[in-house]
Amino acid sequence: MHYEDEAEERVYHRLNADKIAGYLEETGSFASFFDHYEERPPQLDLTRAITHCFNDSAIGVFEAGTGVGKSLAYLLPAFEWALANKVRIVISTGTINLQHQLIDKDVPDALKILGGCGEQSEQPQAVLIKGRQNYLCLRRLMQTIQEPDLFSQEAEELAAIQKWAQTSKDGARSELPFMPAAGLWSKICSESDNCLGQRCPFYTDCFVMKLRKKAEKAALLIVNHHLLFADLASRKEGAGYASTAVLPSFNAIIFDEAHTIEEAASGFFSRTFSRYDLTRCITTLSRTKKGRAAGCLEKITAVSTKAELMPAIIAALAKTQTAYSALEARALSFCGNVSSLGFTQVPASKTAALLAACKDFYAELNILNVKLAVLITNAEPDEGSPYEEAVREGSLALHRLQDISETLENFFRWKELPDYVFWIEKYQSPVGEVPYFNQTPVDMSGLLRQAVFTPFDTVIALSATLKIGTSFSYWLGRVGLHPFSDKPVRTGTFESPFPYDKNVLLNIPTDAPAPDDEQFQQFVNTAVTKLIEMTGGKTLVLFTSYESLKQTCAYARMQLPDMELLQQGEDDRSRLLQTFKEHIDSSLFATASFWAGIDVPGEALSHVILVKLPFAVPSAPLFRARADAIEKRGGSSFMQLSVPEAVVQFRQGFGRLMRSQTDRGIVTLLDKRALVKQYGRIFIDSIPPTKQCFASLEEIVYTVENFLY
Repeated sequence: MHYEDEAEERVYHRLNADKIAGYLEETGSFASFFDHYEERPPQLDLTRAITHCFNDSAIGVFEAGTGVGKSLAYLLPAFEWALANKVRIVISTGTINLQHQLIDKDVPDALKILGGCGEQSEQPQAVLIKGRQNYLCLRRLMQTIQEPDLFSQEAEELAAIQKWAQTSKDGARSELPFMPAAGLWSKICSESDNCLGQRCPFYTDCFVMKLRKKAEKAALLIVNHHLLFADLASRKEGAGYASTAVLPSFNAIIFDEAHTIEEAASGFFSRTFSRYDLTRCITTLSRTKKGRAAGCLEKITAVSTKAELMPAIIAALAKTQTAYSALEARALSFCGNVSSLGFTQVPASKTAALLAACKDFYAELNILNVKLAVLITNAEPDEGSPYEEAVREGSLALHRLQDISETLENFFRWKELPDYVFWIEKYQSPVGEVPYFNQTPVDMSGLLRQAVFTPFDTVIALSATLKIGTSFSYWLGRVGLHPFSDKPVRTGTFESPFPYDKNVLLNIPTDAPAPDDEQFQQFVNTAVTKLIEMTGGKTLVLFTSYESLKQTCAYARMQLPDMELLQQGEDDRSRLLQTFKEHIDSSLFATASFWAGIDVPGEALSHVILVKLPFAVPSAPLFRARADAIEKRGGSSFMQLSVPEAVVQFRQGFGRLMRSQTDRGIVTLLDKRALVKQYGRIFIDSIPPTKQCFASLEEIVYTVENFLY
């Protein structure tokens, strides 16, 4: 089937919303695959609402609670719309887990339903597409295998990858039976600016080209938010909306996990660099392996008419690295004892000192870039020779060095760019603290309005956490839909069918010290330990501070030496989660990413402890810049930014508990601000009605015992 690539005004074939929702009724085709099928009225209503959005070229913003079955509610109308109108639709998710759930389970279910109805004469396709660097490049693999100075471990990994590639369907790194070293994968993965296209000897077997051809025939493209924004940025910058950019053309978008799209867009439209970006480029150009030169510079020099520049380039490389080391030292001094700091948060003299070091590095980097450009531009390699590949690698390294230079130019003009926040963030690494240099848009609403909501006929945004209280206004404003007049914007809430009022107990200890009280940490240590002991493990403890997490876990391990207490940071995230799922009596102490996107149904997770209301750190540079912008408009940054963001995160943390109809358990919040502060009610009202115990810790422990046993 051909899906239209032409952008033109056209009349669409409308869908029958009741008919599509009927597939999911007790008498519908889906029920025939189950012995005991129960229809879910919220799922039927959501299916109708999404279908109406397609019919009316509208934007739909829908909150669907856990268990509604939102995947089928959008897949069915999406497939029907694509088939009826010969258009392509993108489904964008926030997590890789959901991508795989869609392609492995939900899409086959949807196709089974449509096939059972006899509605289509041909089978539509859905294709999962990841970022290009997730796929193996056969040409780069063969070139790397032929390198003369491979270490034995590299040679073994490459041999295993070569054997795997002979039978792999899609060449995706995630399908490998082992995780290759990051440095090795970077040498053999597919890269757009390193691609020969049809000139490549491996073009016929190329995994990326095969995927592109499948995508062109597909009705639905399943991607993550970051890849979608890469495509949208390319279209916005001139690729247009009627042709292939990163993805084939499409005319509708469905965002699942839509509460994360602002963050994803912000990350994509930011500019950042660190020592790792510089080192990667320099290593590509000039490195030694087993005592021999292994970079691409020597090969480029051998075929360049400007070979005499080689000594000057080697000297410029050394000076650039020296200047960057000085800049790193200045950046770490700039941050001092905090992990991140913006230019507007410090005295002007401190920013000036940092920018002086930036200018020194910029000067050396530009000298290097100019000389490199002359050397590479005057290279004349034979087609298909190793020298041609060296020139291509050198050009790619030069392009990346020029990107760093452009970012630095923006840093020098930071006062002229008030729509961006410029900031330094430092991370701990095996070699010590590493600073990152960042430029991030303060407000994403305009970009999202222009790139997402205006150009496409229909955009659907779905999540379990879009509202603050009863209103969508906060989320609509953040993404550029409040106000919005280009097309209808529809909102709707579809409640979870799970019995929260019977199966969930919410505890808040009234005798907890305030979170800023010095006694609070000891209270947390005691409370967490007592509650884990009472529930026999099966507990996820979510913190807002890694330091607090470490203290509480250490205390609990001393008090409960026979219990399995897992700590984030002591093992790989996915292995920790797998251990937590499989070892039913274990408990997991976690922060940040574990507040959202993890799915542990059943008895293994019977208790979620939320240590604090998850307010953002008010001094974080991006948060501070957004707060300042609200204050300048005469608003309250606390009520218009701090509280709404914390509510969304709180709802995500609460949502870790109930993952199936039969789940039963407890959520304990150790932060009594939810009870004693005026804004606290917003948090309580943002979650489904539950059983409640707002009492002393001692009474809560007793209530937990009675509730569970």
